[in-house]
Amino acid sequence: MANFLKVNAGPVASDGIETLIPINKIAALESVTNAVNVTTAVIKTDSSATSLYTIKVPGVTGGAGGGATSASREKDFRDVFNAALTANPGGVVSTLGAVPALLQVPAAQSGEQGKILITQPATWAEYTTCIYTP
Repeated sequence: MANFLKVNAGPVASDGIETLIPINKIAALESVTNAVNVTTAVIKTDSSATSLYTIKVPGVTGGAGGGATSASREKDFRDVFNAALTANPGGVVSTLGAVPALLQVPAAQSGEQGKILITQPATWAEYTTCIYTP
């Protein structure tokens, strides 16, 4: 396990800052909520009862598309969070990967074999803010 979890976002959207969260201080992924096309994740630390990081990622106007639901977007974030925690064993930094904004949509199948055409490519949502509250 790495020492830090890097989030490609800072306290202000589009500020170009990367936030490093000390992994040994993470107590829990307290909650992941999805409302009005924004997914918010709260990472609780063991520093104090109120110490936490709030990470926001935008959705896509009109819904996530491609069969994604609010529950699947929350699961996607939990999956990338857990993957980042276990990545890079013995390393210094592990990066929190992006979550899907739009899932890819394959063409309807007509019994043919081989290459499956994609009618809508997958797109990934970048984190907009990562705010630390002591």
